[in-house]
Amino acid sequence: MSLKGMEIYFEMGSKDTLVDFLLAKGYDDFYFFPCSHYGAGAFLISAEEQVSARREFGLFRLFVKSEEITALSSAIKAEVKDKAIKMFTYEVGEL
Repeated sequence: MSLKGMEIYFEMGSKDTLVDFLLAKGYDDFYFFPCSHYGAGAFLISAEEQVSARREFGLFRLFVKSEEITALSSAIKAEVKDKAIKMFTYEVGEL
C-alpha cells in the first residue's frame, strides 16, 4: 500500500468541522498542531492580527492512501468552501 503524507492548514474556526468530517470519512488516525499564519494585512481580520501580521491556524497531519488524496482534498475544500485552507502532500515511507 502506497501512502502519502497530507498536511491541512486551516483557520482555527474550522477545526471542529474538519475533525467531524475526517472522522465521518473514516480517517481516525491523524495529528493536530496549533500554528500561526503570517501574511498580508488584507488577510487579517482583527486589529490585533493586523498589528502582529499573525492569524491563528491549525494543522492536521495525516497519512492517506495515494489513490485517495485527490478525492479527499476535493471533499475537504467543498466542506469548508468559504474558509482559508491550504493542503499539501508529500511522499512518505514508514520505518
